[in-house]
Amino acid sequence: MKIIFILTVGFLFLPYMAQADSSALTEGENLPDRQAGASAKAEDFVFSGYGEVGRRSQAEDFAEEDTDEDYSYQNYHLKLEQRISQPLNYDVSSFVYRKDYKARDSLDNVSRIFKAGLFYNLKKLEEEWIRLDVKLKNRQRRYKNSPASEYDEIGLVPGLIFEEKDNYRIDFNLGVDNFDYLAEGEKDQFKTLAGLGAQKHFLEKRLALLSSYKVERLEQEKANREKTKQEIGTGFDYQFKLPWIYRLVSRLDWGQRDTKDEEDRDEDMDFEYWQYYAKSEHRISPKLKTHLKYQYFAKDYISADLDHRGFYLQNSWDYELLDDQRQRLWLDFAIEHKEVKYNLKPANDYQKQTLEVKISYKKKKDWQASVGLEENFYDFSAEDNDKNRSYFKLSAEKLFQGGDLALSADFKYRYTDYAQKEDQGEAGLRLGFKYRF
Repeated sequence: MKIIFILTVGFLFLPYMAQADSSALTEGENLPDRQAGASAKAEDFVFSGYGEVGRRSQAEDFAEEDTDEDYSYQNYHLKLEQRISQPLNYDVSSFVYRKDYKARDSLDNVSRIFKAGLFYNLKKLEEEWIRLDVKLKNRQRRYKNSPASEYDEIGLVPGLIFEEKDNYRIDFNLGVDNFDYLAEGEKDQFKTLAGLGAQKHFLEKRLALLSSYKVERLEQEKANREKTKQEIGTGFDYQFKLPWIYRLVSRLDWGQRDTKDEEDRDEDMDFEYWQYYAKSEHRISPKLKTHLKYQYFAKDYISADLDHRGFYLQNSWDYELLDDQRQRLWLDFAIEHKEVKYNLKPANDYQKQTLEVKISYKKKKDWQASVGLEENFYDFSAEDNDKNRSYFKLSAEKLFQGGDLALSADFKYRYTDYAQKEDQGEAGLRLGFKYRF
C-alpha cells in the first residue's frame, strides 16, 4: 500500500504530463508490449505518464450503446518500466480517474488503480521460448452519493507463454479477482478465471490462425448475475502476393462479461455479446493505401434494457504527400456508415454517417503534429433525438535529449447540434511525457 500512496501523491506534482498507456494489442499484434523494448539496454528505465481534464459523453465510452450522459473528468497516470536483464523486465503503474456527472449524481465517483507486471524468460531451447507473465491489479472505487456501490478489488493473474518465433505461440493463465464491497450485504464477489490462447503460422508465415478461450466463475450464485462466464474467439490473418490486395483479417468473438471489468463503465451489469469483423488492406501505389472493414456486433443484458445489435461499414485512405530522410507529410481520410437497433427501446434506433479527415507532419527525430476534423450525422427513429456532432482534434509531440524525452499534447473540442435541445460544446486536454533514463 505504501507504493500506491507514493504513486498517488505523485499526481499532485505531475497533473498534466502524460502519454497514453498502450497496453492493449492492436489488430495483427500478437506479442506483449514488454517485448517491444527487447533491444533496450538492461539498465534502461522508462518513466511515462499523463494528465487530462475535460468533459465528454458516456455514450462515447461504450460505442454509443447508451444515452448521452455528460460528465466532467480528471484522469492521471504514471508508469515505470525497466528491463533489468535479458530475461527479466517489469512495470508498475498508477491511475486516478475522477468523474462528475451532469445529471446523474449517483454515478459521481473516483477510481484509484495500481497495476504491476513481471515478465521473465524461464528457458530458451534453440528458437523456442518459455516465458512467465504475472499481472497484479488493485482498484479502489468510491462513489460520492452511492456508498453501497463502493468496493475494493484485487486481482492476480500469472501465466505461461510458449513461443517459437514466426511459427507458433501458446498463452495459458490462471488467476483470481476479488471484489470486496464496503457496505454489508451479499454483493461481494470472488472470481476464479483461466484462459488459453493459441496462434499458428502457415504458408511461409503468410497465414496466421488464432483462437482463444476464457472461463470465469463466481464463488457463489448471485441474483441477476451469471455464475459462470465464458469468452471464445477465433480468426485469421492472411497476407496476399497480389498487387491489389495486401492483407485480409477476420475475427469472430462470443462471450459473457461484466461491465464492472471495463474501466469506463460506472454501473454493474452482466451481458452477452457477439462480434464479427472482416478487414481488407489494399496498397494502390507506394504512396496510396486503403482499407475496407465490416463489423457486426450485438449485446444482450441480463438486468438492463440496453439490448441492441447493429453493424458498420468503414473505408479509410492514407496518402503519403512527402516522405524523405528528414520529414514526412501524410493525409488520412475515412467514411463510415453505422446502423443500430434496440430490442426494447425502438425509439433509440439510429443510423450514423461519419466523415473524417486528418493531416499529419513529422520532422524525423525532432517533432510531429496533426490536425483533424470529424463530422457525425445521426438519424434516430425518434426524430427529436436527431443530432450532428463535430470534432476538432489537435495533437503534437516534441522530442528532446536525442529522443530520450518526449512531451506530448492532445486537444479535442466537440460540438453537438441537437434537433430539439440546446446545442452544446465540450473540450478535453491531455498533456503527457515519456522519459528513458
